[in-house]
Amino acid sequence: MQDYLRTDKLEQTIQFYGHNAGALAQAAQHHLSKPGKRTRSKLLFAATPNPTYSRALVHAAAAVELIHEASIVHDDIQDQTERRRGVPTVWRKFGADAALLLGDHLVAAAFRAVAEAPDLGLARGPMIVALSESVSRAASGQHLQLTNAAAGTYEAFYTEVATHKTGALIALPLQFAALLNGSDCTTLDSARRCGEQLGLAYQILDDLKPYATPATLANHEDMLNRVITAPVAACGTLHTHVDPFNALVKRADLRNKAVAQCQRWLDSALAAARYEAAFLCEHSAIVVDQFIRQQLTRKTSAPLQPTPAYSRWPSRARAEAV
Repeated sequence: MQDYLRTDKLEQTIQFYGHNAGALAQAAQHHLSKPGKRTRSKLLFAATPNPTYSRALVHAAAAVELIHEASIVHDDIQDQTERRRGVPTVWRKFGADAALLLGDHLVAAAFRAVAEAPDLGLARGPMIVALSESVSRAASGQHLQLTNAAAGTYEAFYTEVATHKTGALIALPLQFAALLNGSDCTTLDSARRCGEQLGLAYQILDDLKPYATPATLANHEDMLNRVITAPVAACGTLHTHVDPFNALVKRADLRNKAVAQCQRWLDSALAAARYEAAFLCEHSAIVVDQFIRQQLTRKTSAPLQPTPAYSRWPSRARAEAV
């Protein structure tokens, strides 16, 4: 019953702040009428089972989702995505200018949701800072991906893009949970790093989807636009003498090696996320482990194996002492 009430209140709050868009109300209604999986707010709810600021929790969850919705609207313009959740994207239906402005409105709505959240007390300022930093990191990651300017190695470039673009917005609910649970700055940093590694794993899994049917790979939008996805980065890392985009399409042996390398990167990211989660409160660490098992391992066949860098996880006693 509590979960139902939380979900109901969450949608009401998202609609209240999201639809209050003036001349953009029609575009807002079009986009927000088809909600996503609400993965990020579910993560926040799970990590704060008995929050001190219970009334503020729904506002915080709404802010997390509004920022996510803003990033989707903006991404769809830049990626020229024509359909989202079974309907035309905002830019396709209302034009790129309207979509750009709606995304801006949703960012503002997220900040307003935190600013007007009841009973936050001293947590309000740090939450606004965390929200601001997440938006900035996500924007930086998106810009890097658009420029495709891999100054260093493919792996380093891809990791920076994914931990910023995707990881920042998955880290945000964990940071909010830490603040609502009264955690200190050290724990807050661990929450951020944990979320960034979860985001990296999430992005790797998403990038691997087209490789389930290699016959259509050549016409996939990421390949046509020469976006450095995880398999492209893996191929470029393993075989520096080839063009990874052409190699992945034409050579099954290199494609299989790249996918295997992505699996190793995925395992490493999940091990790192679990390592950082050990510095959170015990309940949050359990929530992170459940999130990994439910969201990030169900589509993989290889068992999780910690990499040597993360093989010695901190003890629970040490984690609680931090």
